[in-house]
Amino acid sequence: MVKDFVFCLQEAALYFVFKKFQTHKDPAECFVNPPCGCTNPGKNPQCEDCVYLEVCLSNCKLEKISLSSR
Repeated sequence: MVKDFVFCLQEAALYFVFKKFQTHKDPAECFVNPPCGCTNPGKNPQCEDCVYLEVCLSNCKLEKISLSSR
């Protein structure tokens, strides 16, 4: 049981370490090769439902807000 707990802690630490490197700082980076397959994000109506773009842009906005509040 202790081994399972240590393993979970290691996985959680790796998740947070690598997550910081995956976040985009500039919203323009969200539109480059999105995994949802949108060829022209922001102009095609089909891209309105792209979850990746919504999450990426929200993360950029949240990061900008958190940096300005420091």
